[in-house]
Amino acid sequence: MRLAGAALLLAALWLAGCASVPPPDALLGGVALTRAPLSLPPDSVFEAALLQWPGDGAPPVVLARQRIDDAGSPPYALLLPYRQAEIAPGLRHAVRASVSQGDGLILHSPEDVVVLLDPALRRVDVPLAPVAPAQAQAAVALRQTWWRLVEIPDGGPPVGWPAAQARPAHLLLQDTEARVSGSGGCNRFDGSYQLQGRSLRFLALTASLRLCLDGGLSEAAFFERLAKVASYRQKDRRLELRGSDGKALLEFEAQEDGLAPLAPRPDTLRR
Repeated sequence: MRLAGAALLLAALWLAGCASVPPPDALLGGVALTRAPLSLPPDSVFEAALLQWPGDGAPPVVLARQRIDDAGSPPYALLLPYRQAEIAPGLRHAVRASVSQGDGLILHSPEDVVVLLDPALRRVDVPLAPVAPAQAQAAVALRQTWWRLVEIPDGGPPVGWPAAQARPAHLLLQDTEARVSGSGGCNRFDGSYQLQGRSLRFLALTASLRLCLDGGLSEAAFFERLAKVASYRQKDRRLELRGSDGKALLEFEAQEDGLAPLAPRPDTLRR
């Protein structure tokens, strides 16, 4: 029955797709579940995504998405149809999932679950856990999200476009270990971080020494303020890093699937 259902799903997606876009020809299945039974509101929304990480500092590419409205309580069946031709050998592929209700997250996968998309291994179980209170208004997880710098507030320079052969200014907090990496728009950086509740600090930050004519002022301000971060706030797909006085130092937006234009900061982020 499960194989028949998967075949029907792929057939429906093929009929609904455009003629110019090849239909999905593979399916990643499995289940997203919590350790213990959990009762959630009936209007909870379950979402999952199959990601391909380029591995060169670029944001992840979403190969498949799944959304279940009025999902109720876990467990949830995973059904992620994708095109086998889009799977790049040697790259990291992972599944992440979340459950939201209203404007905030309820559950998420604390770590992206790495998958091997071999025809014999197209099944994965994704553990779900309650989100931290500091992320209750967020639409995406803090860690393992590609955060693009969109503003340096309070008198900071405008965020410039990246230099040639460089990634836009961004940061990425790894989920399997407390490491941070990213780019200032010219130079790559990495280091470690400490996260506890709303407290967030970056330690032992080091950067490459490439000289770029573009984006120099914003990169210098980015690196300077990153070392002063003491806490964070998330809302929707936005991340605000704050200093010890509670004032905003840096503002980011979550990004997937290539590079979007720089976006202005919405006033709704601030209290």
